[in-house]
Amino acid sequence: MRTAALLPWLLGLALALETSGSLEVRLEGRYARGAFALEPVYAGSLLASEAWGGGLAEAALYPRWNLATQTFDAGISKLELSFAGPGYALGAGASPEPTAVLRLLPVYPLAPPRPDHAPGLWGGWLEFYPDPFTRLRLALRRVQDRPLGLLRADGRLAGVDYQLAAVYGPEPAPAALGAGATARLGPWVVYGEGWRDLRAADPWRGGVGASRYLGDGLFTAEAAYSGGWQIAVAYGRQAGDDWAVDALARLNADGAGVRSAGAFLRLSRFGDEGDVLLGLGLGYDAAAGVVWLPSLATRVYF
Repeated sequence: MRTAALLPWLLGLALALETSGSLEVRLEGRYARGAFALEPVYAGSLLASEAWGGGLAEAALYPRWNLATQTFDAGISKLELSFAGPGYALGAGASPEPTAVLRLLPVYPLAPPRPDHAPGLWGGWLEFYPDPFTRLRLALRRVQDRPLGLLRADGRLAGVDYQLAAVYGPEPAPAALGAGATARLGPWVVYGEGWRDLRAADPWRGGVGASRYLGDGLFTAEAAYSGGWQIAVAYGRQAGDDWAVDALARLNADGAGVRSAGAFLRLSRFGDEGDVLLGLGLGYDAAAGVVWLPSLATRVYF
């Protein structure tokens, strides 16, 4: 009902602002234990913005409608008004609240991660840029139906970019202290983050990662601990103007052994009239066993 109530406003915003986006029709398959299921999905993106003076209106929506389950998600990543003045900026609406340093493994997400977009959180924020920080951010968001306060400080010291963060909200909203850093070592970019949960029995979470260009593609590897050990490796390569290949593999384990694992390969063909995407995934967990996840999609832009 909340999503349905937003639709007229979202449509009006799309028509009023300068917009661009895409429409995608996708067939997602699932083969497990001798049974095959096929789910047709409509997915899209709508990007809109309008600036005047120091003001800015932005929308980034990634709606998804699963015809098999008849479920619809508006996919709100950003729906926000902001204003930038001399030495400060503020905004209100829905937008992602960036706290993570790792790119593949969600160590301490404020909202459940999505594969195709960063989920927006409703609320407001205020930023300053005082020395020695490059940015000091205060935010009040709504997370798990509770208010969440956030303080984040970003800076640079001796060639290392760092961030310090504190988040607090009444249960079940998060409450934690965190820190992260990123540095360049030759051709590598190395980074890491750590969190101290103020409520959990196992309070420590964190991870490290590194990325560099190999050949014509970007290679990334990460390892993290968040209630169990996680490893992820990704490689993406743009083969000319027309083709791209993306690969990702993940492994989750604890003291009892492997909890889940997965690998995904996607081949993308870009054309003047639109794109064609062919994917194949392979997953494993103790409950479902081995699951094959083929997909075929076509995408057009407007």
